[in-house]
Amino acid sequence: METLLQMFTQKGISKMNFEDANKRLQEIVAKLENGNVSLDEATKLYEEGVTLAKDCYKQLENAKGKIVNLKEELEKYTGE
Repeated sequence: METLLQMFTQKGISKMNFEDANKRLQEIVAKLENGNVSLDEATKLYEEGVTLAKDCYKQLENAKGKIVNLKEELEKYTGE
């Protein structure tokens, strides 16, 4: 049986850009905080949210790595 995490990955959540993933994550948080969802739906939303949060974190780490590399290149070029 396919897990929700596998389904999300296959549907392209991991390919969402940061802004779209963050927006969806905020929507999920709002739904969960509202409390008007069944336990089953809340569990599914929570699992989707965890997947999105992990993906956002990975994207942020990748961006940070690129910035650090660019800064190092600039420092080598300018001698600072």
